[in-house]
Amino acid sequence: MTAPTDAYYLPLGPGRYAPTPLVQGAWREDEQHMSVVAGLITHELERHDPRPDMVLSRVAFEILGQIPLEETDVQVATVRPGRTIELLEATATIGGRVIIRARAWRLQRQDTAEVAGIELPGMPDPEGCEPTDAAAEWQGRFLTTLEYRAAPGGRDGRRQVWARTPVALVGGVDVGPTAAYVTLVDLANGIATRVRPTQMMYPNVDLTIHLLRAPDPAWIGLDTSVSFGEGGIGLTSTTLNDVLGPVGRAEQSLTVRHFPS
Repeated sequence: MTAPTDAYYLPLGPGRYAPTPLVQGAWREDEQHMSVVAGLITHELERHDPRPDMVLSRVAFEILGQIPLEETDVQVATVRPGRTIELLEATATIGGRVIIRARAWRLQRQDTAEVAGIELPGMPDPEGCEPTDAAAEWQGRFLTTLEYRAAPGGRDGRRQVWARTPVALVGGVDVGPTAAYVTLVDLANGIATRVRPTQMMYPNVDLTIHLLRAPDPAWIGLDTSVSFGEGGIGLTSTTLNDVLGPVGRAEQSLTVRHFPS
């Protein structure tokens, strides 16, 4: 089967997907990029026993190994059912091995407009930012499918970048706004690098996303800082924005290491 150029995945059946070459990761040619897999898992979380009166407030992904560029099976179960609070768990299995585990809190919508207030910092509007090639120092086809715009004043370890993609997450399938938004959040670890990815490795072993509301996926705004400790551990911290303003936070724990001799 020839993979289309307008989708990251092709549906094969309930929970089963064939990745197209467009999901190719940044560290190896034979892996999927975590960002787009996270979007796929979120898509299945949103489809699981849908509750229009609820919204995803947090999704935490644990990455258990390299993500092969092969057929991916995503299964979701309700761990903690409830009328106003639910906990879901998803597993992504590739080649008979669980590669990613994710847990998501789903909370009931409430009208709290009279006490609403956001303390997270906003970003300059994407239309006022400069087009940039935020993926220039990385390999992998996924990153080449994106459009980027950078706010002025960025530097190694600290940048504000907007990103969007014309590519559908799943071919021929309507995807919810949260899944479409999450598809680009894991990019954060690659937009404000402290050192070049050709000099050292610093992949993230997890991704945790907290959301204040359902995001608008027209543009994904990443206000990102990257810190490296002295003992091989790093942290990528991001305030998430959309065109309406700040929408949440994302954190990624990094393993910082030299390339094998």
